[in-house]
Amino acid sequence: AVERDLYILAHCDEPALLILFRHNPKAKIIWAHTGFSTPVARVRELLDQYPALRAELSYRSGITEGGGDLSAEWKALFASHSNRFLLGSDTWIHERWYGYDTIMKTYRGWLAQLPEDQARRIAHGNAERLFGGKVE
Repeated sequence: AVERDLYILAHCDEPALLILFRHNPKAKIIWAHTGFSTPVARVRELLDQYPALRAELSYRSGITEGGGDLSAEWKALFASHSNRFLLGSDTWIHERWYGYDTIMKTYRGWLAQLPEDQARRIAHGNAERLFGGKVE
């Protein structure tokens, strides 16, 4: 059996995330929604400061601009940290399952604007590496 690192899924805002890191700066944390509305420059700072931090992107606004274009800031962040991002669907209520197809189409739209290797890591490669197994 392959031993995997254990991660905490932190469904929290930035102040709570920082409390976790004060307890252990090397904690392995997946930050749900990447803080909802935390500015992208701050997300970059946190990723740079905490090497074990992973950023989950479900229900996260601001990645794209009007017309579904990936924002320049997010595109640059994905270029430098594509090995740190994970996609999720955040189907926390039944109604979200009805929109699942739209959620995935939205992801595919902005992932298509990235180089293939970055898109592959974000779409499924990072999850495969963290959790083991192959995502189809």
